Amino acid sequence: MRQQNRCGTHSTLSLGECSLRFPRSGLAAILQSRNPSSFSRLSLLAKGHIPRRDGKLLPTASNMLAVTYDCTLEEGALQWAGQCPTACSPQNTRPGVGENCYSFRATRFTFDTAAKKSVTEWWKVIRSVNYFANTVVFRPFHDGERISSFTQMGWATSNKIGCSIVRCTRSNRYVGVCRYSPRGNIVNNKVYQVGPVCTACPSGTTCSIDGLCY
Repeated sequence: MRQQNRCGTHSTLSLGECSLRFPRSGLAAILQSRNPSSFSRLSLLAKGHIPRRDGKLLPTASNMLAVTYDCTLEEGALQWAGQCPTACSPQNTRPGVGENCYSFRATRFTFDTAAKKSVTEWWKVIRSVNYFANTVVFRPFHDGERISSFTQMGWATSNKIGCSIVRCTRSNRYVGVCRYSPRGNIVNNKVYQVGPVCTACPSGTTCSIDGLCY
């Protein structure tokens, strides 16, 4: 699929399932970070197996929701990525919706590996900081910093996600964008509630074996 915009011609990938523009295996990397899976990043976070820079593990989560893929969020992600941006979209243009974005040179990458790189870059930031020892609260000094990509991915109540990956041929760059609803990264709010896994699942949800509420 090819489209034309103010950044010049760019390429996206359509897979038919709500016109997905995220490569199938790259999308799997996103969903594995949120949905019940023994290899899920989010499951590892909920169960207290994610280390900080100093090697200490983040506390367990009692209210971590599993996530479903959302076509409306994907469309918004595609519209922004299609502009070939170098930063995330202004928050006031997407009320109630969170966003992660990553732009990098296209050399040596395919759509598939570019999607995986975006997810990995957002998540691995936690290994470079020593935040969140006993409580996991999004503080004012986290806002706009690299850690905010990790906290949005791990935000307990952001239970919908939609993503897009675009190759901007004029600048020879990939742009990966994922959007989340309801948005996370609310200053002075908890990324997740600390406690034994699944002990604070919302009413109407059940606990998976991987410690997520669904």
